[in-house]
Amino acid sequence: MFALKNITVKVNGRILLNQINLTADTNQITGLIGKSGSGKSTLFRLALGLLSPTEGYEWSGSIDWKGTPLSKKQNPNLQPVFQDPHGSFSPFGSMKDLLLEPIRIKNGYFLSDEIKKKETLKIESFCKRFDLGLDLLNKTKQELSGGQLQRFAILRSLLTNPEYLLLDEPVTALDVLVQKKIAEELKQINQINRLGMFFVSHDLGFLSFMCDEIYVLDGGEIVEAGKPKEILINPKSGLLQSLVAARNHSFGGVVSSSESSN
Repeated sequence: MFALKNITVKVNGRILLNQINLTADTNQITGLIGKSGSGKSTLFRLALGLLSPTEGYEWSGSIDWKGTPLSKKQNPNLQPVFQDPHGSFSPFGSMKDLLLEPIRIKNGYFLSDEIKKKETLKIESFCKRFDLGLDLLNKTKQELSGGQLQRFAILRSLLTNPEYLLLDEPVTALDVLVQKKIAEELKQINQINRLGMFFVSHDLGFLSFMCDEIYVLDGGEIVEAGKPKEILINPKSGLLQSLVAARNHSFGGVVSSSESSN
């Protein structure tokens, strides 16, 4: 289990998160939904050990990974995909070089021809799955769109063979058809490889399609949780009620691409 227990976060004395308790099965897909400013990204950064005391952050409680408390530093078991893909890649080098960087670090910066060939084939396989042309591997970060970079960020996280993925708004820069494709591929990876994922998003349709369980964050507190079909049929919190109503009535009843494929 991946568990957050009695988590409270303050910045310069102001409470951002209050007594958060959340448990996620490490083989399933769990979602966290909330409005902008509700504390979603703060919780995401906390789980990754990225809340710095030098920036005024204080937090209490514990984070457990498979029964073992994690330190307040970064944990290699948890692989992130950040919301801003532009900040995830160096401006120097081709995308292929940047995607090979994690395996270079793992092997002491030396890659044999055999390892390089094996990793390149893996990269090309993921590119095809994520609708990324192989010619893009020779381009630099500056030559790619935000949507292409976001897909490359997801791809790179999978190349590290993680035990668990944490993804912050991973499909926001993608058009609806690509959203649908990436959602289906990630769900298939979860089902076949049993790779657990934790999604932070404001997109109710996307989370309802992807997740085995959803937590609702409002005003820095968890106000509701449950299986998507159960909580969407009978939402109890004011936030989820408003999100369901907005989903049902916005744009003439059109739903997100990810949800329409469910």
